[in-house]
Amino acid sequence: MGDLRSILTQSPLGLVFDIDGTLSPIAPTPQEARLYPGVAEALAAASTYAHVAIMTGRAVEQGAAMVNVEGLTYVGTHGIEWSAGLPTTHQVQINSEALPWIEPGRQLFDLADQQLASLPGVLIERKRIGGSIHYRLAPDLEQTRQTILDTLRAPAQERNFLLSEGKRVVDIKPILQINKGKALRQFVQQFQIAGLIFAGDDRTDLDAILEIETLRQEGIRAAAVVVQAVDTLPALLEHADIVVPGVESMAQLLNTIVEQLRKL
Repeated sequence: MGDLRSILTQSPLGLVFDIDGTLSPIAPTPQEARLYPGVAEALAAASTYAHVAIMTGRAVEQGAAMVNVEGLTYVGTHGIEWSAGLPTTHQVQINSEALPWIEPGRQLFDLADQQLASLPGVLIERKRIGGSIHYRLAPDLEQTRQTILDTLRAPAQERNFLLSEGKRVVDIKPILQINKGKALRQFVQQFQIAGLIFAGDDRTDLDAILEIETLRQEGIRAAAVVVQAVDTLPALLEHADIVVPGVESMAQLLNTIVEQLRKL
């Protein structure tokens, strides 16, 4: 906690969190996921001392609805969508670079609906641009994963989309230089952050964790927290400053951060 305590003394301070697998236990389907008890209250408390952002692969409206705390910055679809508060009360901003990919993304998901929706245990999640194919409930995980990749790889390439994998999910994203790392830097620049903590757990969080290292080289006091599970990507652990064993421990760390901020 020593290094984190020194970061918490910085001002302006930024606290940035992924949701699924970080603040919310992984659920059988995205719709069933809920924040760990007490996390929403801790985020609200932290926001009185710091700029707090939620940075998720979910569509920004879905991520914000899960957290449902006003006054936070909500970043959805790995950095493509931004809202300066709950999207129910604030306008959602779309990265202009991503706008040409809306229609090709819709075409890809029409194809996914036609060819993949009938597979047992497959859940198709459309977003404004691209989306995700979940297969956590599939009876044969590896065969289902391979079918998804084989079905969509060529059509995705034709439309300049990228297939990337997370925990029992295939994300379909436009080939753009937009990711959580770029979004984290934008957040830092927007609020002139001097001290920064980022917490994540999955492959798409690696971009942000690597950006933490770059920001630190530029003089920002920063640390990356990785929430470990049985299938955590080794590169995440390699580049983590702090590793916590699961969502419950992350919630405890968040509460500790709030306690420390109250003492400053």
